[in-house]
Amino acid sequence: MISAFPNAESVNLSRIRSDIRSLQPQLVEWRRRLHQQPELGFQEKLTAEFVSQKLQEWGIEHQTGIAQTGIVAIIKGGKIDSGKVLAIRADMDALPIQELNEVPYKSQHDGVMHACGHDGHTAIALGTAYYLQVTRQNFAGTIKIIFQPAEEGPGGAKPMIEAGVLKNPDVDAIIGLHLWNNLPLGTVGVRAGALMAAVECFKCTILGKGGHGAMPHQTVDSIVVAAQIVNALQEGDGSLKAPKEQERSDVFCHDGRG
Repeated sequence: MISAFPNAESVNLSRIRSDIRSLQPQLVEWRRRLHQQPELGFQEKLTAEFVSQKLQEWGIEHQTGIAQTGIVAIIKGGKIDSGKVLAIRADMDALPIQELNEVPYKSQHDGVMHACGHDGHTAIALGTAYYLQVTRQNFAGTIKIIFQPAEEGPGGAKPMIEAGVLKNPDVDAIIGLHLWNNLPLGTVGVRAGALMAAVECFKCTILGKGGHGAMPHQTVDSIVVAAQIVNALQEGDGSLKAPKEQERSDVFCHDGRG
């Protein structure tokens, strides 16, 4: 079960620190700028330049060009060093989708759109980095802000890990978030254990036997077999249930050739 708090009706903006509330107009501005310039995985050059520009402007130590377009920023707390390192991760890439929304900040890149909210994730991570930088005297330990490329398919996490983003200093814990339209505005949802689904690919080859339609008993129809497999997978693992009601949800795609 997902626990959500608070809901839109109970949000009291006065409880949010004024210096955080004051960032709201900038967060909107950053997000909309990023939305206008979406880039596919490992092509996030404009996005990375914008992120680096802001980090440099705020005096935040950072490294660019990790796994091609990734960035890692480091913010050290001003209190006695606890030795603990927390990483905050945000993805930057967009999807190969044509935006049809008629809004002032519509995508300016034909066939590419921030349809999964990574523009928002990047803007939130930037706002978090700024706030932690200006209030670094209030906490101990080290914060790593990781701006990851290529979440949508190519796979940017692994090459960033292989490049050592979780080392020097070693990360004790890492957190992230995802914008979610199914939750009411002003709500934060959390859940113990697994929450988001992952995608994995596998190949299944079905060997049929050709023949004449008038003598089906002499054939093995691979299409019928494939259809049975699809139905069995859908029924066997409960793929029609809501993801929060089960541990996993599989999707089987069939590509018949021949």
